Amino acid sequence: MKPDINWIQIPSGYATIGSNEEDMKKAAEFWKDKLLNPTYGREKKFQKWLYKEFPSYQPYINEFFISDTVVSNELYQSYCDETGQTYPESLTNEELGGGKDHPAWGMDIEDAFSFCQWLSGKLGIDVSIPTEEEWEYAARGNTRNQYPWGDEFDPSYCNTHESNIEKTTPVRHYEKGRSLFGLYDMGGNVEEWVNTKYHVYEGGIEVVDDLTETLGNDYYILKGGSFARGGDLCRVARRHGKHPDPVFRFTGFRLVTRQKQHIKVGV
Repeated sequence: MKPDINWIQIPSGYATIGSNEEDMKKAAEFWKDKLLNPTYGREKKFQKWLYKEFPSYQPYINEFFISDTVVSNELYQSYCDETGQTYPESLTNEELGGGKDHPAWGMDIEDAFSFCQWLSGKLGIDVSIPTEEEWEYAARGNTRNQYPWGDEFDPSYCNTHESNIEKTTPVRHYEKGRSLFGLYDMGGNVEEWVNTKYHVYEGGIEVVDDLTETLGNDYYILKGGSFARGGDLCRVARRHGKHPDPVFRFTGFRLVTRQKQHIKVGV
């Protein structure tokens, strides 16, 4: 099997990464009474978490190519069948969305790296997962959009707790929710691993929270939120991590390459 992946070309340019004070104020005001755990807003824990995104900065990003969706169950099953890897829960738990066109989830980042090594051999090019900067750039370019589709949250544009679906949806289901460059599900469905470990942005402040207390200061970042969590995690700038609570196990990934040879570029 030669995987048929729809690659999206992301042109070189300056990206908007993180949040400024205005962005954080807007997010805090909108979500303070809408969080799954309202005490996080009342006790200002949420407002503190937002400082992980501060300050905003604008790095120059070289051209790359990124898959329009996260890796699907169909593609991940091919990898497992060829390599003898254990099936993730997305392939065994039909109640939470087990269709072949649904996202593969339940993998740690080491599984994502292993998959990319296998796929690189299949395609004859270097394949990896995006960095945090690449992911944010693919989600909103150089805009200040809060969400991949624009500046306002809309549960009909994504699969989050507010959508009341309570399981995954097909990876190309939400046309209105596509990002600036045409990517699906950069908000909701499953959280996405990026190839960047948590660090304080230059000029920012260290934030101690449940993640740092549980994982320390050396964990890989997750982006985009999932069907099991609130839409606040859909914010492009939000920096999450894999908390050990089972409600955070819905983790998948999408692919990047920096080599145009032998790939199909689409929109």
